[in-house]
Amino acid sequence: MISISGCKPSPASLMTAVKTDNTEDAKSLIGKGADANSRTSPNGWSALHYAARNGNVEIVQLLLKSGADPNYAGSMDGQPNAPLKPLVLAQVSLEIVTQIPPSQIEEKLRANGLDDPALVKSMKDPKAGNRYQKIVELLAAVTK
Repeated sequence: MISISGCKPSPASLMTAVKTDNTEDAKSLIGKGADANSRTSPNGWSALHYAARNGNVEIVQLLLKSGADPNYAGSMDGQPNAPLKPLVLAQVSLEIVTQIPPSQIEEKLRANGLDDPALVKSMKDPKAGNRYQKIVELLAAVTK
């Protein structure tokens, strides 16, 4: 992680840490004042969207505690597809990991253009269902 002492971290730095599932960098950046509502673009997914999709309970909790908006609906990378709230991403991810055997997850994700390494690693984990369930519960408690 590159940082200049005394400078607030860039939104891109936090997004990179969250997208790559780097919990330690996300913690450090939030601690240095990074915006918990960082987005990929003005209408894009927030850091909370990526943390929920990647199944990272610790980052979801950190972002919520730091003021991330669970009710913001954004589109992946600002694409013109339907905007989603982080809770919906977590629910869909939970459904995937509970319905598709871990041995088939990578193949199914790649067949649907979802070849993000952090996502594939997360969903192949035998404990993925528990993590996504926890995230659904966390987000459901704060989403309107």
